[in-house]
Amino acid sequence: MRKFILTLITFLGATLLLTACHSQAASKDQSSSGERNMSTYELQRKYVALTDAAMKPITLVNQQSKNANNQISTAVSTANQSIEQLNNTLKQNRTHTKLTKALLHYSQTISALLTTIQNADNSAYAKHFLSLNSEAQKLAKEYFHGEQPDSLKTVLAYQAANNTYASGNTLNTKNFQIKFSKIQIISNDAGGRVILFTYTFHNKSQAALTPAIVLNQYGKFQQNGAQLSAGTPATSYQQSETSYASNNSQATTAVAAGKTVTAVVGLTLKDTKSTVDYVGINPKDQQPIGTISIKLN
Repeated sequence: MRKFILTLITFLGATLLLTACHSQAASKDQSSSGERNMSTYELQRKYVALTDAAMKPITLVNQQSKNANNQISTAVSTANQSIEQLNNTLKQNRTHTKLTKALLHYSQTISALLTTIQNADNSAYAKHFLSLNSEAQKLAKEYFHGEQPDSLKTVLAYQAANNTYASGNTLNTKNFQIKFSKIQIISNDAGGRVILFTYTFHNKSQAALTPAIVLNQYGKFQQNGAQLSAGTPATSYQQSETSYASNNSQATTAVAAGKTVTAVVGLTLKDTKSTVDYVGINPKDQQPIGTISIKLN
């Protein structure tokens, strides 16, 4: 009986040892295969890390410091390294296949943007940044309850305040912002039609600026591709609308630094149906900065 017990203990010990060895071998094989099973939270952290890597060189592009070229080159190199590491990790993931593929595509979009920064390709950079932002917003909405990375929100806020663009009802630069707030179509004394754009002008610079001058410098009003000329509403309108005279005068009066005023611009329409476009142009390089379109009906 004693011999039987000893034999049983020896057998059990050998079985446990074999089981442990098999478990260790299986664990080692799984580890060596590099497979990962990431949760949605872990994948969201990868999304944030990808975005953060891209935003560092983008921030330098926005700020354009004196040592920008060297700093940008270093930042792009660092970002590419980070993205490559994140890509390798994502490729090993075996869970949440659709989200993982979306993140891998997002990383490709970021890499394409970084290439435009490295090559100093300004026109391509603008296009690729819009693609990155659109994809980042889509990922946040579909997978992360609309939560955007803080680094992206910071960059977007900076661009909204400082970049030069014409979009929606806004013409913006780092020095001023114009917002069209009211549109009226009025008769003139000759029986024609005049469109009046009332707008707010905020001077963000350190020097005085004149609304009408900068509005003319940064774009032209057109209808069917033809530039519109200045227009004045009928005398009867001017007499009944007391705010017109003050707003019209304000348009040609210099505005002190930090101040906001209301002004108006009048244009003679070619017809009352075709869309009126304010076609924005950067006076520094004559590059387009966007178009503000106003449908008349």
